[in-house]
Amino acid sequence: MRLVPEKNEVRSLDQQFEVDWVGDTPRLAVAAEAQRGQVRTVSKQRTLSRNEEGNREETFSFDSNDLKDPLQSVVLKSGWIWRGVISGKL
Repeated sequence: MRLVPEKNEVRSLDQQFEVDWVGDTPRLAVAAEAQRGQVRTVSKQRTLSRNEEGNREETFSFDSNDLKDPLQSVVLKSGWIWRGVISGKL
């Protein structure tokens, strides 16, 4: 994110890289896949068990909008502009 005070603007650019752990002694390896622009990531992991209501239990959940939406809301409520940048410089 970049603040542009003279325009009351926040410019936002997402970058996403896939990271893998490899080898017997794990070491970090960056995969060939990367994204830049406005990216939304949603990940969920569930177990095979069911809770008391009969629903599958969710053990992990992540949505990148859970981070971006509150930021965007504060910016807009403050009278600033939220500008999502697709490419180039912030």
